[in-house]
Amino acid sequence: MHLVLDTCALVALVEGEPMRTSAIAAIEAAQDAQVLFVSSFVALEVAQKMAVGKLVLAKAGARTWFGHAVRSFGLTEVRMSANMALAAYELPEPFHKDPADRLIVAMARLLKAPVVTIDRRILAYGRQGHVEVLAY
Repeated sequence: MHLVLDTCALVALVEGEPMRTSAIAAIEAAQDAQVLFVSSFVALEVAQKMAVGKLVLAKAGARTWFGHAVRSFGLTEVRMSANMALAAYELPEPFHKDPADRLIVAMARLLKAPVVTIDRRILAYGRQGHVEVLAY
């Protein structure tokens, strides 16, 4: 199964935060099949949160941390395309306005893959049937 990690899921995975057994199994299966995806936009969100002190991570600097995450966890980085950017604002409404979440959800919809998240707004959007989600 293809999976898309949102920012909080990537941080939880890399930092060894607790996750549900079912989520860990799905993530490991996606890693083995080389279909575990992360948006390049997540790097921007990590860098922004680190820059303003909202996120403190073990590895020094966002660039080092993100590079380590991609290499160590067998992630496939999906670079934002014009199609994804446009799709982020063509999502079925209502959905909140956070551009990172909109891009991650749009990417997941385009890849036909669940988003791994604990973000309550993305989970609610999934319950509405607009994107498949996997709560960790």
